Amino acid sequence: MEREQFTVRAPKELVELVREEAAAYGDSINELVVSAIQKEVSVRRQLRLLGQIEKERAAMAERGLQPDSTPLVRQVRMGSDRHK
Repeated sequence: MEREQFTVRAPKELVELVREEAAAYGDSINELVVSAIQKEVSVRRQLRLLGQIEKERAAMAERGLQPDSTPLVRQVRMGSDRHK
């Protein structure tokens, strides 16, 4: 994986906690920060997707039940509406 460097400014207390946690588990500060960012991005993506699903559910509820398309699909498959 290609890596890119960027600078993050954080409160001193947080930086110290990161150093302590990384040392406690034998990880580098970079490993800990990258892992934390990956987890946070994953959670945010899941929450965004959940929000989209909830919006779609609400829209579907507004539209109500749609008619069953099975007979139409069968009619098309049987050839009555097929073009030759």
